[in-house]
Amino acid sequence: MANSSDLILKRDATEGRVWRSTLPGMWAWLLQRVSAILILLFLTLHFFLPYRRPLQFLLLLVVAVHASLGIRVFLIDLGADVKTQKALFIIFLILAVFALFFLWSYLPLGG
Repeated sequence: MANSSDLILKRDATEGRVWRSTLPGMWAWLLQRVSAILILLFLTLHFFLPYRRPLQFLLLLVVAVHASLGIRVFLIDLGADVKTQKALFIIFLILAVFALFFLWSYLPLGG
């Protein structure tokens, strides 16, 4: 019988080649989790420091990234080919940037 420590997948995070082999779907998952934490942080700061333009910009940026990656996950759940994850990841990050600049340019956001 195998020892429980033999069953644990170990990955040396200090080697560069380990990170280069990480698939785009994992990066998208990680970026969405980090953006969720940043949304909570920036939203809390926004309640205490309202109408600060840099804070509004950062909050809007993180929400746009989080939402666009959520749409990517939704499309994959609906049956989009998993092999297209890299393209979907790039497309939806670009979409987030365009959405950010559209919202920042054309909506009156307290400034």
